[in-house]
Amino acid sequence: MIPVPEGPEIPWLDKAVHLVQYLALAWLLVQALRAGRLEERPYLWLAWIEATSYGLLIELVQVMLPWRSADLVDAAANALGAAVGVWLGRRTARDS
Repeated sequence: MIPVPEGPEIPWLDKAVHLVQYLALAWLLVQALRAGRLEERPYLWLAWIEATSYGLLIELVQVMLPWRSADLVDAAANALGAAVGVWLGRRTARDS
């Protein structure tokens, strides 16, 4: 097993970190897909689906690793973060 150092126990910190990481990922995906000049609705959905699917895949991989644990709440935090990232990406659109 890989040792995991003990840290301070802050309730929901892990979920907040998941949310912020997937917010950033989805925001970046929106920016990259927007550069491809796709129509707005498809690239927003595509960014959310890609970020959420990646988060779900990571959680599924963790099921097979004895030193990790999968958590559906982590997957939900990933999906929510991705949704916020897409929303922010849409709100920060720059017309060129």
